[in-house]
Amino acid sequence: MSFTKTSLLEHDLSGKAAIVTGASRGIGAAVARAFSDAGARVVLVGRSKETLEEVASELANDPVLVVSDIGDPTAPQAILDQAKAAVGHIDVLVNNAGGGEAAGPAHTLKPEDADALWALNLRAPILLGGLVAADMAASGGGSIVSISSGLSQQGMPGVSLYSAVKGGLEAATRSLATEWGAAAVRFNVVSPGVTRTRLGSWISSNDAALHKYLEKVPLNRIGEPEDVAAAVLFLSSPQSAYITGQVIPVDGGWTTSSPLLA
Repeated sequence: MSFTKTSLLEHDLSGKAAIVTGASRGIGAAVARAFSDAGARVVLVGRSKETLEEVASELANDPVLVVSDIGDPTAPQAILDQAKAAVGHIDVLVNNAGGGEAAGPAHTLKPEDADALWALNLRAPILLGGLVAADMAASGGGSIVSISSGLSQQGMPGVSLYSAVKGGLEAATRSLATEWGAAAVRFNVVSPGVTRTRLGSWISSNDAALHKYLEKVPLNRIGEPEDVAAAVLFLSSPQSAYITGQVIPVDGGWTTSSPLLA
């Protein structure tokens, strides 16, 4: 592969089709905009048709809407079927949908909330990733990027289950990368720190919590959805063709900071 100055700076996805789950806001919406700007046709997946339509109104290349609760066991196959019916071959999948209500000390967690969190954050991306990988393998390959969290690496009270499923997603990604590498299907993870989204608002909107957090962030700011989207775009582009099975932190250095030395 030869590079020119222009090719190193551009991530061209013209003629490509990408599925983005959790695309109705925050990081997912930012990824969808980045992909559209790079020339891709984007399949937006989310639970609310209205919010997906708002995102779609900002995109070029005739975006497709798939209304689905990805935590449903039947959702992964249905999402792939609807996406393929609309755009044909899938070149990129971004497993962004996540979150959940199972937070607090482990002894207070409700089993039903724990099951829902695991289904959304771990089962769904593994199943959808596997299905899409098999489809990509039959057509020459592709890229699958999942969104994890710095909490998979940094301990914090009250998030044991969330940390566990995000850590599990990173472990699964390494296994899937070895499983599908020979078919030119790449699996990687982007691991954000606190980002200016609804999920990150418990820190970003609390001055005391934000100050304490930023003491551990060398770049001294929280992330923007566009910071994460830029990393996802890179991992989805030909410029990352020799990268697979990796976890890329996008956290301003948070997970490199030692609280013992602060």
